Amino acid sequence: MRIPAETRRDHGPTMTRAYLQSAAFAAVQAMLVIGLAPLTPHLAGWFPPAYALVAGLHTLLIFTSRRFTGLRGGATLTAALTAVVCGPFTAIGWLIAAPLLLAGLLFDGVLAVSANRGWGERIDIVLSGAVVGTGLFVVSLPVMSLPHLGPVIVAATLAARIIASAGGALLSARLVRRLERIGVRRAVAAARPAGTTGEVV
Repeated sequence: MRIPAETRRDHGPTMTRAYLQSAAFAAVQAMLVIGLAPLTPHLAGWFPPAYALVAGLHTLLIFTSRRFTGLRGGATLTAALTAVVCGPFTAIGWLIAAPLLLAGLLFDGVLAVSANRGWGERIDIVLSGAVVGTGLFVVSLPVMSLPHLGPVIVAATLAARIIASAGGALLSARLVRRLERIGVRRAVAAARPAGTTGEVV
C-alpha cells in the first residue's frame, strides 16, 4: 500500500521527537541510578531482597519511556543510553548495562505481545512483573554471596524482584498519564491512526 506523501513527511520529525524523548528519559533515569549508587551496594551486601526492591527504581524511567514514546524497542534504547551515561559512576561500572538492557528487552517483549493479543494494562503489568522480575533475578543470582543463598533469602529476593518490576510497570503507566495531563505531547500522536496500538513503526 502506498503511504500518503503527508504521512511520509511527518514520519521523520515524529521519529526524531520520539528518539529525543527517549534520550530525555534516559538522562533522568541515569541521574536516578547515579543517585542511588552509594546506597545499593550496601543494601545488596546486607539484605538482597531490600536491594531488589530499591533496584526497581533503576528501570522506572526505562519503562515510562517505552510507554510514552510508543517506540518498538524503546525500553531497550533508553536502557542502553542510561548505561552509557551512568556506567562510570556505579560500583559495577559498565556491567550495569547487563541488567538494564535485559529489563528493557523483556519489557519491550511483554508490551509487544500484549499489544498483539489485545491485552489490557493490568495484564501487561502482571506479566512485566513476572517476566522482568524473574529475568533480573536470574542475572543477579550468580553474584549473590554464599551466606545469602539460603532458600528463604533466595525466595524473598525473587519475590522482591517481581514486586519491584510490577510496581515499575504500574508507576510507568501512571507517569505517562500524568505527563499527558500536564500537556507534554507524545511523539506518537502525529503518527498513530485512530484505533491502533500506539506504536511507531
